[in-house]
Amino acid sequence: MPSLEALERLREKGTVQVVGVVTQPDRPASRGIVREPVVKRSAREMGLTVLQPERLDPKAVAALLALRPELLVWAAYGNRIPKSLLDAVAGRAVNVHASLLPRWRGAAPIAHAILAGDSETGATLMEGTPDLDAGPILAQARTKLAPTENRGELETRLAKLGAELLERELPRYLDRKLVRRPQDVREVTLAPKLDPRKGELDPSRPAEELSRVVRAFAPDPGAFVTFRGQRIRVLRATAVGRRGADHGTFEIQGGVPHVAAGGGWLRLDEVKPAGKRAMTGADWARGLRDVTTRERVPS
Repeated sequence: MPSLEALERLREKGTVQVVGVVTQPDRPASRGIVREPVVKRSAREMGLTVLQPERLDPKAVAALLALRPELLVWAAYGNRIPKSLLDAVAGRAVNVHASLLPRWRGAAPIAHAILAGDSETGATLMEGTPDLDAGPILAQARTKLAPTENRGELETRLAKLGAELLERELPRYLDRKLVRRPQDVREVTLAPKLDPRKGELDPSRPAEELSRVVRAFAPDPGAFVTFRGQRIRVLRATAVGRRGADHGTFEIQGGVPHVAAGGGWLRLDEVKPAGKRAMTGADWARGLRDVTTRERVPS
């Protein structure tokens, strides 16, 4: 949505006209409610035409071309842009991507930057091509990755950073003042979609690595441990580097639940037990009964 808002500001300045918005279809949510994409609601408030094809097949491309676009702009769209559509706008297309390309091409660049322990990330404005995230780089903006920042928080920051980059550089792109820099294929790393099963916290792995898994999977699909046969979602956790016990040992230390892992302990700072609200680890620990110092979390 920040990128759409950036385009709206450019429209108000007379830099571009926005003829329509393409976003994902409405999706079913809990309790039978159908959830509209946030972008759809914003576009509707701006009085813009909204298209919601499941994929950009020939029928969807024809509907889009009926709007007579001369430029394509997309951010976190989730579908490949067909060559026929790019050809129709003579290749005038820009993509706002949430990584410092060529690092982390793919569907989940923010999560993979956290999982890898990157200290820096950013946003890239690149020229769109049919190949996923492979177009030449037009401009980039860098930012430090905070050691406690989770994926949801970083997504919000990078969406704003990318929108600022788009608003600043799109006029220069239209004036042909930006230099296209090919991506170095030797530096490419891939960021595939997260597998929810990989959110299970294996206490045989290093505690610091597990803390990054928690951050990368928050707020969804969520990292988790199994305790007393129940899945406990872990929303925030901290690696504590003192000497641990056997991997998987569960202890209440200072009123807060800890799990022994490689290289120390994983402190469970915020959790969400099945069927309950999110709560601090300390609040959850107070509700547990008969906790022994040698209970175990499966590994």
